Amino acid sequence: MKILDWHPGEDTLLKGKEIEVHEIYHSHLATQELTKSKILKNSKRQMRAKALEKALRKIGKTLKGNVLELGAGDGWCSAYILSKYYSQLAEVHTMEINPAAINQLIPKVFDVVGVKTDKSTLIHGSFNNIQVEDYYDFVVVMGAIHHSSNLFKTFTEIQKALKPGGWLIAQEPYMVDDTMNSFYINRQNKVDDFKGLTQVKNGDRSDVFFRACEYRTAAFHAGFDYRTFINPDLSLWYFKRALLRQNAGRPKNMTIYAQKPLAGLQFPTPTGWE
Repeated sequence: MKILDWHPGEDTLLKGKEIEVHEIYHSHLATQELTKSKILKNSKRQMRAKALEKALRKIGKTLKGNVLELGAGDGWCSAYILSKYYSQLAEVHTMEINPAAINQLIPKVFDVVGVKTDKSTLIHGSFNNIQVEDYYDFVVVMGAIHHSSNLFKTFTEIQKALKPGGWLIAQEPYMVDDTMNSFYINRQNKVDDFKGLTQVKNGDRSDVFFRACEYRTAAFHAGFDYRTFINPDLSLWYFKRALLRQNAGRPKNMTIYAQKPLAGLQFPTPTGWE
């Protein structure tokens, strides 16, 4: 299994605390006992795996060729992809921003899940600086684009990295379009207990629940043909919060499936203002 370093620390859009808190978290996870069931079978990951499969059905495709996963965390989705689609894959590249994930956690997850890694490359990098062009058939992102501090830049980098006709499939939290700016200002000023491991002010890292319209606008302006579907929350926690009337102002979940056009891509796009 190869490892590439694309130097995410050089990304001027990436806030240092975003790397720091995930280094702490992924270092911690790497010391914990892991099982295949813990890695693949929790409710959020099952929802995201189903979202990936539904998006593939909607576009009439199967995962094959060169695949990049961005913001991979512990690498569970890459492990899922390698387990299910191995024979159809040429390469699977798995990107994360911190060394603990690349050097410790993701290799451990791949080993526990029991995947073949001869087609796998781990990339220490940022989704604002993808260092290949027209290379991937699919880019898969499971709950990471909302960590972008510049959606247009992130979507532009993903679009650049895809082959003409290639697909982005992403599952992301979002806020409704009429969410007020005050929500984001209050959220930026809030100090959170991050995974019980460290305290961090939201404004010091990139953890933004963008409005649905903001994802859509950034993707169209980056040149994508963009569609989505909603992922209903059927968890027990959702229904408990509903009974207590605690769901208002919380993010919902959607899946993005967006294609880089085969031809006719131009910049700026006809409606772009960047």
